[in-house]
Amino acid sequence: MDLRWLDAPADEVAAALASAAPRPRPDWVPTGRQVLLHVNNTVLLWALFVVFFSIGVAVDGYGDGTVGPREATAFWWAVGVFVVWFTLTVALWRWSLQPLATRARLRQGRRELTALVNGFRPEASGHATFASLVTDHSVGVREYPRFVAAGAEFGTVRARAPRARPWQYILVRLASPLPHLVLDSRRNDGWGAGLPAAVARHQQLSLEGDFDRSFRTFAPDGYGPDALYVLTPDVMGALVDHAADFDVEMRDDTVVFFRQLDADYTRAADWERVDAALTHVVPRLAALSRLYVDERVPGQGAVEISAAAREVATWRPPSPLIGRDGRRLDARTPQTGRLPVIAKITWIVVRTGLYVVPGVFAFAGFMSIVDGR
Repeated sequence: MDLRWLDAPADEVAAALASAAPRPRPDWVPTGRQVLLHVNNTVLLWALFVVFFSIGVAVDGYGDGTVGPREATAFWWAVGVFVVWFTLTVALWRWSLQPLATRARLRQGRRELTALVNGFRPEASGHATFASLVTDHSVGVREYPRFVAAGAEFGTVRARAPRARPWQYILVRLASPLPHLVLDSRRNDGWGAGLPAAVARHQQLSLEGDFDRSFRTFAPDGYGPDALYVLTPDVMGALVDHAADFDVEMRDDTVVFFRQLDADYTRAADWERVDAALTHVVPRLAALSRLYVDERVPGQGAVEISAAAREVATWRPPSPLIGRDGRRLDARTPQTGRLPVIAKITWIVVRTGLYVVPGVFAFAGFMSIVDGR
């Protein structure tokens, strides 16, 4: 891949961005300024709560509803401080609405120019654009950054859930569907790593050579021979040499490489891994997908193909299908159950509480002071 824009001089990047079509940052991707504003607002509300509620308790509890000199002094000092703080908060809010800072704009521009020069379009998505273990999530996912070309895309998947794991991914669409196969890379084993789903162990296969040292292979029951047809020695060698850091999933007419990593594509290593998979692994899988036919499906068996081949030498099913048993592995995906939904609701309640709870108690304390004698 052409990676010259990743370390090009800043003035050249700025000039190229000025002549390119504007690509605004998605609204749902917070900037550093917006995060700072959120933290400031939360601290401001909790400070209001602590100060006014404390003074209110002193007035109602110890002063029997009477505002003494000490409470009055504390109240007016607090009002002065919070007026200044609120003024600064308004300035911070206006600052957060400004365009990205030069440094952030250059970072985003470098990866977008790198994508464009290599034939990919930067297109963030607020929802899943493909089906995979990394996008099967009850609360949905977002894909950012995301780069798209004809029949291929790559980027980072993030679930709409607190503390969700980001996944770097590469997706390519194949000529024909394949059985649902999953290759679990041993290189990324570790605490909190591994597949995003628990695949039933009785579906694990043992393949020839040293491939089992790099990947665990899973195929639906009865589809072991088909997995061997797809995972030829040539394909296995390419996977070990050029994609051993990735888990791999073949589902329907797509192949997805993924690994747990928050890749922002401002580093050459992120692009080099994508290039290695697209250059050395994908062409071999794409060629095999053009030849594979699931003979379990009526009309796609060897007898039917042989009969049709007498009239058309290169006949194959116009729309090849995968048998029902081979379409999906027996896998349990925790993120598709109720727990992620409950966690999402809890997170919304907690975030709302960060504003509502201190706001309510700050108002109650303020009214106690105002109503005092």
